[in-house]
Amino acid sequence: MKKVAIALLMATFFSTVFAQALPFKPSTLSKDGIEGLLVNSTISANGMAFFLFFLDFWREKPGSDKYTLEIAESASKRLGNQVWVTFGQKRVFFSTLPIQRERIRLVSEQAAETSYEALNTLVLPFGSVLDPDVADDEL
Repeated sequence: MKKVAIALLMATFFSTVFAQALPFKPSTLSKDGIEGLLVNSTISANGMAFFLFFLDFWREKPGSDKYTLEIAESASKRLGNQVWVTFGQKRVFFSTLPIQRERIRLVSEQAAETSYEALNTLVLPFGSVLDPDVADDEL
Protein backbone atom coordinates (compact mmCIF):
# COMPACT_ATOMS: atom_id res chain seq x y z
CA MET A 1 0.00 0.00 0.00
CA LYS A 2 2.84 2.36 0.89
CA LYS A 3 4.64 1.64 -2.40
CA VAL A 4 1.48 2.38 -4.38
CA ALA A 5 1.05 5.74 -2.62
CA ILE A 6 4.67 6.66 -3.28
CA ALA A 7 4.33 5.65 -6.95
CA LEU A 8 1.19 7.78 -7.34
CA LEU A 9 2.90 10.71 -5.67
CA MET A 10 5.95 10.38 -7.93
CA ALA A 11 3.72 10.12 -11.03
CA THR A 12 2.01 13.36 -9.99
CA PHE A 13 5.29 15.22 -9.66
CA PHE A 14 6.85 13.85 -12.84
CA SER A 15 3.92 14.22 -15.24
CA THR A 16 4.37 15.19 -18.88
CA VAL A 17 3.12 18.75 -18.43
CA PHE A 18 5.78 21.37 -19.16
CA ALA A 19 5.95 24.87 -20.55
CA GLN A 20 7.96 26.12 -23.47
CA ALA A 21 8.93 29.79 -23.24
CA LEU A 22 9.81 31.68 -26.37
CA PRO A 23 12.90 33.93 -26.55
CA PHE A 24 13.02 36.80 -24.04
CA LYS A 25 12.44 40.29 -25.43
CA PRO A 26 12.69 42.89 -22.65
CA SER A 27 11.00 45.68 -24.60
CA THR A 28 7.78 43.75 -25.26
CA LEU A 29 6.90 42.32 -21.85
CA SER A 30 3.36 42.51 -20.54
CA LYS A 31 2.40 43.90 -17.14
CA ASP A 32 3.06 40.59 -15.39
CA GLY A 33 6.34 39.95 -17.26
CA ILE A 34 5.17 36.76 -18.98
CA GLU A 35 4.58 36.50 -22.72
CA GLY A 36 4.81 33.82 -25.35
CA LEU A 37 4.22 30.79 -23.16
CA LEU A 38 3.05 27.48 -24.63
CA VAL A 39 1.82 25.01 -22.01
CA ASN A 40 1.81 21.32 -22.89
CA SER A 41 -0.98 19.34 -21.21
CA THR A 42 -0.90 16.34 -23.53
CA ILE A 43 -0.92 12.80 -22.15
CA SER A 44 0.24 10.51 -24.95
CA ALA A 45 3.14 10.14 -27.36
CA ASN A 46 0.92 11.30 -30.23
CA GLY A 47 -0.16 14.29 -28.15
CA MET A 48 3.48 15.16 -27.53
CA ALA A 49 4.19 14.84 -31.26
CA PHE A 50 1.25 17.20 -31.93
CA PHE A 51 2.66 19.70 -29.42
CA LEU A 52 6.16 19.62 -30.92
CA PHE A 53 4.86 19.99 -34.50
CA PHE A 54 2.54 22.79 -33.35
CA LEU A 55 5.48 24.50 -31.66
CA ASP A 56 7.49 24.45 -34.91
CA PHE A 57 4.62 25.89 -36.95
CA TRP A 58 3.66 28.40 -34.25
CA ARG A 59 7.13 29.93 -34.00
CA GLU A 60 7.05 30.76 -37.72
CA LYS A 61 4.05 33.08 -37.26
CA PRO A 62 4.88 36.79 -36.92
CA GLY A 63 3.95 38.13 -33.48
CA SER A 64 3.16 34.70 -32.08
CA ASP A 65 5.61 35.25 -29.23
CA LYS A 66 3.13 37.53 -27.43
CA TYR A 67 0.40 34.89 -26.90
CA THR A 68 0.09 32.39 -24.07
CA LEU A 69 -1.57 29.15 -25.20
CA GLU A 70 -2.34 25.77 -23.70
CA ILE A 71 -2.33 22.60 -25.78
CA ALA A 72 -4.38 19.92 -24.01
CA GLU A 73 -5.44 16.36 -24.78
CA SER A 74 -7.99 13.90 -23.48
CA ALA A 75 -8.13 10.17 -24.17
CA SER A 76 -11.33 8.39 -25.09
CA LYS A 77 -11.77 4.81 -26.26
CA ARG A 78 -14.91 5.69 -28.16
CA LEU A 79 -13.80 8.97 -29.78
CA GLY A 80 -10.01 8.58 -29.87
CA ASN A 81 -7.57 11.11 -28.46
CA GLN A 82 -8.87 14.65 -28.73
CA VAL A 83 -6.63 17.69 -28.70
CA TRP A 84 -7.44 21.39 -28.33
CA VAL A 85 -5.72 24.75 -28.11
CA THR A 86 -6.97 27.37 -25.65
CA PHE A 87 -6.20 31.05 -25.26
CA GLY A 88 -7.34 32.27 -21.86
CA GLN A 89 -10.80 30.73 -21.44
CA LYS A 90 -11.48 30.44 -25.19
CA ARG A 91 -10.93 27.25 -27.15
CA VAL A 92 -9.50 28.32 -30.50
CA PHE A 93 -8.92 24.85 -32.02
CA PHE A 94 -10.34 21.37 -31.44
CA SER A 95 -9.70 18.11 -33.29
CA THR A 96 -9.33 14.35 -32.95
CA LEU A 97 -5.74 13.12 -33.25
CA PRO A 98 -5.04 10.68 -36.06
CA ILE A 99 -2.93 7.61 -35.38
CA GLN A 100 -0.38 8.14 -38.18
CA ARG A 101 2.48 10.51 -37.36
CA GLU A 102 2.43 12.28 -40.75
CA ARG A 103 -1.26 13.07 -40.36
CA ILE A 104 -0.54 14.48 -36.90
CA ARG A 105 1.88 16.87 -38.57
CA LEU A 106 -0.87 18.05 -40.95
CA VAL A 107 -3.37 18.48 -38.09
CA SER A 108 -0.85 20.47 -36.05
CA GLU A 109 -0.15 22.74 -39.03
CA GLN A 110 -3.87 23.31 -39.41
CA ALA A 111 -4.11 23.97 -35.65
CA ALA A 112 -1.37 26.61 -35.81
CA GLU A 113 -3.06 28.35 -38.77
CA THR A 114 -6.52 28.23 -37.23
CA SER A 115 -5.30 29.36 -33.80
CA TYR A 116 -3.30 32.23 -35.24
CA GLU A 117 -6.24 33.47 -37.32
CA ALA A 118 -8.62 33.12 -34.36
CA LEU A 119 -6.26 35.03 -32.07
CA ASN A 120 -5.89 37.83 -34.59
CA THR A 121 -9.65 38.24 -34.76
CA LEU A 122 -10.02 37.98 -30.97
CA VAL A 123 -7.21 40.33 -29.98
CA LEU A 124 -7.16 42.98 -32.72
CA PRO A 125 -10.47 44.63 -31.81
CA PHE A 126 -9.37 44.98 -28.19
CA GLY A 127 -6.51 47.41 -28.19
CA SER A 128 -3.76 46.35 -30.54
CA VAL A 129 -4.55 49.42 -32.66
CA LEU A 130 -4.10 52.57 -30.61
CA ASP A 131 -7.31 54.54 -30.44
CA PRO A 132 -7.08 57.93 -28.71
CA ASP A 133 -10.75 57.74 -27.70
CA VAL A 134 -10.36 54.50 -25.71
CA ALA A 135 -8.41 54.37 -22.44
CA ASP A 136 -6.41 51.35 -21.27
CA ASP A 137 -8.92 50.50 -18.52
CA GLU A 138 -11.78 50.40 -21.05
CA LEU A 139 -10.23 47.63 -23.13
